[in-house]
Amino acid sequence: MTMIFLIFTGIVSFIFGMLFLFAPDKLREVGIKFNQMINKLTVSIDDKAYKLRTGIGVSLILSSVLILFVAFFLYKKYS
Repeated sequence: MTMIFLIFTGIVSFIFGMLFLFAPDKLREVGIKFNQMINKLTVSIDDKAYKLRTGIGVSLILSSVLILFVAFFLYKKYS
């Protein structure tokens, strides 16, 4: 079960990292639709996130690589 969670988290993190770097407009559209579905938040962090999109995108991609490496390591060690 832990392996599935790590793999899923790594893939989601990688996808959002790539979106932050290469398709920020599409990510903004998805964010607006998501906010409309959930409700208006009292504090919007969207503008700050898009100003720092390169750093956030690279951080998400690096964290996804780390998570996928840990999942691979645990798979090799315990199987």
